[in-house]
Order: sequence, then C-alpha cells, then structure tokens
Amino acid sequence: MAKAGCPVCNGFSSLNVSCPDCGEWMEDRGRFFDSLAPYSPYRPIDDLKKTDGWIDRQTHQCPHQLQCQQCGYHEVRWVAEQLM
Repeated sequence: MAKAGCPVCNGFSSLNVSCPDCGEWMEDRGRFFDSLAPYSPYRPIDDLKKTDGWIDRQTHQCPHQLQCQQCGYHEVRWVAEQLM
C-alpha cells in the first residue's frame, strides 16, 4: 500500500523560496511540528499531525518553517505530500 510523504523531508526536492521582504533565498528550517516539543522529531509524523492543531493530516500537507538569514523574515510554507 502506497503512503503519502513529504518530498522535501524525504530528500526528493528542496524548497527554493526567495524572501518577500528583501529577495534573498530563505532557509528551510524543517518541519514546523518538529519544534513544538523536545521529542517531537522522534514521534511518528501521523501522530504529530493529530495534535498540531492544523488540518495537514486531512489535506496531506507538510508545514515547513522558512527563515531569511538576511532580514529575519519567517513564514510557514505548505508542501504537498506525494505517494511514496
């Protein structure tokens, strides 16, 4: 049975996003829910999606934190999961 997964987390693609404030490339700081608690990166992803307060589980989206190293702008960018 195929399972959906984030192509960025699994290394199949990368996020190349320029900062809307200064135009520099933003750094992918990883999945948003990995920063929620000390052991979050070690919990199963589907388990985290049940408790993160977003509808990412139903929509098959992976929230990534992006930050501009130049000006400090940050945002969460949604990445569509794909069948793996």
